[in-house]
Amino acid sequence: MSLTYTAYASRNLIKYGGSALVAFVLLWSIGATSIKAYKSTHPAYVAPTVKYGILPKNVFPAKEFTAKNFTFEFTNDVIPSFSDQTKVYIIYRSKTEILALEEAKGVAKNFGFESEPSEVSNGVYEFKNEATQKILTMNVLEGDFSLKYPYLNDASILEAKDMPTKDKAIETAESFLESGNKYTSDLKNGKKDVTYWKISDGTLTSVGALSESNAIKIEFYREFLDDKWEIVSPQSGAASVSILVSGSAESDKKIIEANFKYANIDRESYSTYPIKTANEAIAELKAGNYWPASDVSSEIVTIRSMELAYYEPVTLTQYLQPIYVFKGDNNFVAYVSAVTSKYISQ
Repeated sequence: MSLTYTAYASRNLIKYGGSALVAFVLLWSIGATSIKAYKSTHPAYVAPTVKYGILPKNVFPAKEFTAKNFTFEFTNDVIPSFSDQTKVYIIYRSKTEILALEEAKGVAKNFGFESEPSEVSNGVYEFKNEATQKILTMNVLEGDFSLKYPYLNDASILEAKDMPTKDKAIETAESFLESGNKYTSDLKNGKKDVTYWKISDGTLTSVGALSESNAIKIEFYREFLDDKWEIVSPQSGAASVSILVSGSAESDKKIIEANFKYANIDRESYSTYPIKTANEAIAELKAGNYWPASDVSSEIVTIRSMELAYYEPVTLTQYLQPIYVFKGDNNFVAYVSAVTSKYISQ
């Protein structure tokens, strides 16, 4: 074999071999990227962990209602689809009433209540401040409280001329919560709604503008779970934490009402549970197995949307559970518990 032929063959080998190698590397890279992309959009199925065992039922406030006849008009006439499972979160509670009461006394002191409270019912204590005429009622086991001041007939509030701006009212409400160490990160990061109210003739009524008002309500909604799941209260369209701010020049009369209903959720402690399909939840709604967060008098209700959310509990429980929220015409809203019945105590 001549040296000329050998050189010719070597050049071709380098030329075409190099091209083949480049093609192989390119195809390998494309294949690896495709597999990675597929895996990211089609993760391996992981079964629900159900590590908390059988869960207690969601408890809704007592309410009499007549089940409706429902029709459904979802967007594009398509029933929403959901995963077959979702998270159930742990709620931390004080272990003993004695410890909880001591913690509550510290909060009350920060709110300006120095005197010893009186127990009005099991776990519920009332603090009074004779100087400010305010009453603070705390459920020490649940960590909830309400603050009341007899503002309906206070002329200094009724005739207040220097109402705070929206931003100033929010700042005042935030400072109040901060003073009691109740302004948690999920309230800070959640939505805040501001509405205007008029105190007149012994009543509190909603008005449309700051210029008509002598009180401003700030509602604090919690930050969504996993950036997508809302935590809803028993009162549809209302937050579980709200503060009423007046235009009084007196510092003790800036906060005239507060309501704080808040479950201490550990967002890092959860287990996954199987949930009902959309069709199963719709069947329960049709069967009357729902709770009307906002009812209507009509016998027939058209449902327009269906969402997954979490329900802020109204009773002592260790778990924050998911629900389906159905919304229909005339502001009808219904809740259906989402966790599969097999894992709910009967």
